[in-house]
Amino acid sequence: MITNHGVHEWGVVPGLPDTGGQNVFVNQFTASLTRFGYKITIVNRGGYLHPVSGEWQRGVHYKDENQRILYIQDERNEFVRKEDMHEQIPALVESLQGYLDGEGIPVNLIISHYWDAAKIGVVFNDALPAPVQHVWVPHSLGILKKRNVNPDRWEILRIDERINTERNLIGKLDGIAATSSVIRKTLIQDYGYEGPDLFLPPCVDTERYHPRRVDEKDPIWEFLSQHSGLPPDEVRSCKIITEISRTDATKRKDVLIKAFTNIDKDLPKRLLVVSIDDNKEALAQKLRGLIGFTGKNAAVAVVGSIWDILPTLYTVTDIYCTPSVMEGFGMSAQEAAATAVPVVASNLVPYVEEYLLGHDIEEVCNACGSSVKVGNGAIVVQADDIRGFTFALEILLKDDGLRQKMGEEAYHSTIPYFTWGNRVSRFLKMIGTLPE
Repeated sequence: MITNHGVHEWGVVPGLPDTGGQNVFVNQFTASLTRFGYKITIVNRGGYLHPVSGEWQRGVHYKDENQRILYIQDERNEFVRKEDMHEQIPALVESLQGYLDGEGIPVNLIISHYWDAAKIGVVFNDALPAPVQHVWVPHSLGILKKRNVNPDRWEILRIDERINTERNLIGKLDGIAATSSVIRKTLIQDYGYEGPDLFLPPCVDTERYHPRRVDEKDPIWEFLSQHSGLPPDEVRSCKIITEISRTDATKRKDVLIKAFTNIDKDLPKRLLVVSIDDNKEALAQKLRGLIGFTGKNAAVAVVGSIWDILPTLYTVTDIYCTPSVMEGFGMSAQEAAATAVPVVASNLVPYVEEYLLGHDIEEVCNACGSSVKVGNGAIVVQADDIRGFTFALEILLKDDGLRQKMGEEAYHSTIPYFTWGNRVSRFLKMIGTLPE
């Protein structure tokens, strides 16, 4: 299992550089595979100091006898962003080969994530005496990213180079598992992929994310109080709108903050919980500057990495909102939905568009001319339409019954279809490796 870039570990810290949903996906997918009898080595680039703990990312870290992380290394003892991984591939393949050859344990299946991992997998597989099946799981694609970022960023993101690499990899793979229909469609129409139709979306860890009761003495209230400046009893009386993701311009946190600030002042008391990573100094400063004064009936809680309490936060959340314009799937929206929370999202979040909206969709316009799609478990807004996001949030803030109904619909659209046991058994059957 190759997930080369980012800071991979068993206790994933979303928000670290190049670290987020893909890392969570890999760990949960790995855990599910062990239930089918597999032993998995997760391969990640190491050789540098962990940005939080200060420990070296080196060697092998076991979770149990069936799951381990192997940190491969190159000549650079520093973090390398995913866009600049091209030059590191040869040394990383050599490191992987050296370790596995030393163990003498055969490899039966390669599953890679993102373009850099696929390239390592292809080069490594070519050097094996007998190549094994290699399935690539691209959580995004270069062409999709090119469509959704400003042209002035294409060069710094090395997008054209990435697209060429992806095109060259396709003919060297045994299969590509799309994480959403958008990726599947792009593979076929823009990359000319003609291989097997494999589908492996992110799924929900139902032991972690599920509806539950939160006591008034739960630590979540004190946590939100400390980050918002409101007393805990006031926090409990607020309607809570939440957005949790890494701090990146494509997440459009600025759109959410502006939309929240514009909500009708006469609506119920409300609290916005938004994650901002201060390591992304320039963007974090801009976002904090936008928060400013939000009015007597509204407050904002800026949080960092909250992995441990995230399930409880979703449970006390009334609306989950993601204005993101670059999602391979939409894992945070899926996790919130599994906790029975309705979602407001941009039209570029595939999970919401394809599953949470459902079939009973009503298009509603406001006085400003913004149009939103109100569906079964979500409301979808055109990307970057600040007034549209304000309108969508107001619809749910005004109607407790609608908000509860949409939360229930979001839950039933997610569970049990998007559970790991369900999807992984289908995936293994499709690639012919499901144990008898």
